[in-house]
Amino acid sequence: MSPVGAHRPAVWIVDDSPLDAERARKALDDRYDVECLPDGSVAIERLSSGPLPDVLVLDWVMPGVSGIEVCQYVRSAGPALEKISLLLLTGHQRTEQIVEGLRAGANDYLAKPYADDELRARVAALVRTRELLDRVTDAESALAEILEATPDALFVVDARGVAGYANPAARRVLPVDEVSGLPISQILPEVSTALAAAAADRPLPDVRYRDRIYSPTTRPLVWRNEPHLLVALRDVTEQRRADARRLDFYSVVAHDLRSPMHAVLLRLGALFRGSRGPLSTELLDDLRKIDRSTRSLVNMVNDFLDMARMEATVERFDKREVDLAAVLDEALEELRPLIEAAKLHVSTVKPDASARVVGDPRRLSQVVSNLLGNAIKFTPPSGSIKATVQVEPSFIATSVEDDGPGIAADELPGIFERFSRAAGSTGIVGSGLGLMIARQIVEAHGGAIGVESAVGHGSRFWFRLPRALAKS
Repeated sequence: MSPVGAHRPAVWIVDDSPLDAERARKALDDRYDVECLPDGSVAIERLSSGPLPDVLVLDWVMPGVSGIEVCQYVRSAGPALEKISLLLLTGHQRTEQIVEGLRAGANDYLAKPYADDELRARVAALVRTRELLDRVTDAESALAEILEATPDALFVVDARGVAGYANPAARRVLPVDEVSGLPISQILPEVSTALAAAAADRPLPDVRYRDRIYSPTTRPLVWRNEPHLLVALRDVTEQRRADARRLDFYSVVAHDLRSPMHAVLLRLGALFRGSRGPLSTELLDDLRKIDRSTRSLVNMVNDFLDMARMEATVERFDKREVDLAAVLDEALEELRPLIEAAKLHVSTVKPDASARVVGDPRRLSQVVSNLLGNAIKFTPPSGSIKATVQVEPSFIATSVEDDGPGIAADELPGIFERFSRAAGSTGIVGSGLGLMIARQIVEAHGGAIGVESAVGHGSRFWFRLPRALAKS
């Protein structure tokens, strides 16, 4: 028995035999609201107005309007009747007759004579199917309402880059009234560029349209049984403008801080060159300490400014082909004074083939310099550093290996986070931002960065960038 107050699906039994109809009613009456109708014409008349059944149990052969003709009517009447499940009761056993009934729109058939349990099972299966379809329909309706009400612009793009569904916010953003069926490259080329970045597994750049700035995100989606991308455009105009104002403020502060520090460095340089005459050894040692501390302050200010640029997401990279082997040579030359002062032995392994990637030369040089500078800081005097550039089929791998104190295993996961320092870095001057900045630059170029280390066995920092495609 159905629980008290539970919804009881409605079942209509259409049969010109009162005895057969009554037998079916008794078999189903404990679970369903059952009504018996004497023929197909009465069923069609009832279907045209008033409440509808969940399941129609139809005798195939009836005088006047047959069960097949009722099936055909239901399936041709439009959306109002499309959810009704149809079960044909038939004495026909031949395959072509069964096929005829299913083609007419029947969901299932039951051969006469039948057992009551089989009738109950067939009807229950149709009711369950109807309930599942209702749930799917309700879920689709709820999703549609959510998408329609979402303030972000949402639209669907297929594997060919052709737009399908677009919510009202997207239709307000996109420069056409109807987006369905149009290539996204035609609607909004900036979005097409962002999707190309997504396909290459790179961070998505902002999209600018008219006077607004949008941050795109994509998610894979199976829509209409085919793979698609769901694209969302979030309006971040005010946030980006605030970021730009903040970055301008940081730039002014950095400039005001660096100017007096550069003046100190210039004066120190003049003193080292003898502008005030010979200096005692003790005074020269103090001046060198001042020089190192001042340069560290300049580097810290630069790191904070770089961090602000990265977080503001207004960083623009001047990308072109760059040879990482040449970048490594230049970085080593700039750091030569520090290497010589610590009496470090530096070896390099570079490829014979081109080690070219597409990126911002200044930023990639910063990554290499940060990793080398990090190794110089932590390598003991007279220690060794090994720098390697290796060409792989799809990427260029660069690594810097030192024989310093190493990093404990529990500290490795956070080594590229902001202000992170290993336990052995006590007394080391710096902002603690260098590795975080290096990670953000590498990831912004579609690459990956990591570290391998163990206490007492040194560290090996590496990063990989996609290899530049060979020109045809």
